[in-house]
Amino acid sequence: MTDAIARALAAAETAAAETPTQTASVPAAAPAASVPAAAPAAPRSLMQFMESASMNVEVYLSVSDLGIRFGKDKQLHDAVEVEMAFKDAKAGFVLRVNTPSGVQYLTSWDGVTEARSRQNWSAVIADAKKMDGNSYPSDLIELPVRLLSDYSRKEGGPLAAGTVVGLSLSYMNAKAFGAFLKEQFPKVGTDTPFKVRLIAVPKKGSGQDYGVFGYEVIDEAGAKGGKKAA
Repeated sequence: MTDAIARALAAAETAAAETPTQTASVPAAAPAASVPAAAPAAPRSLMQFMESASMNVEVYLSVSDLGIRFGKDKQLHDAVEVEMAFKDAKAGFVLRVNTPSGVQYLTSWDGVTEARSRQNWSAVIADAKKMDGNSYPSDLIELPVRLLSDYSRKEGGPLAAGTVVGLSLSYMNAKAFGAFLKEQFPKVGTDTPFKVRLIAVPKKGSGQDYGVFGYEVIDEAGAKGGKKAA
């Protein structure tokens, strides 16, 4: 195992012990001998802090062919209604790797370096392919959204309307979201919040059942405005 993938996996394992696992992925960037240091960023304003703090995610949604869950909670929901705005989305890349200790997800937000270990992203992708021949990168979208209603859970108590939950979308879920984005973005643009009913769309592939998020736009009368999924 080379240094790039070893350090990336070690960083991922450390992060997984501290925070919920996320995913990310991107087309391989051209190999580089070294990664230049980023230019100093402008200081954050108080308004920027307030905006980001207001969208801190309480829990991420997960989807299967059976329904939608809040994190790892065992209760399934047929649909979850939320308010979203495309301006809140963050785009990056994710790499899924099967390792002896289990599946790991490695992330890059810039297509140049792996987010946790700061290893060269192209080297990480190449090394992962040697370890797991089925490993390949994917687009990643992370999007915080607000619940429109209260939702029960088997553990941890109910989540109230207004709670911020997260969508972390990669592989087939990124493809499904891309189709939804292509249809909806010309209608609402970047800043306009709109209401969406998230549903679980069952799929079959590679000999297994799985699910992707489907998106039904809710108009002001509560009617569905169309569904998009891969």
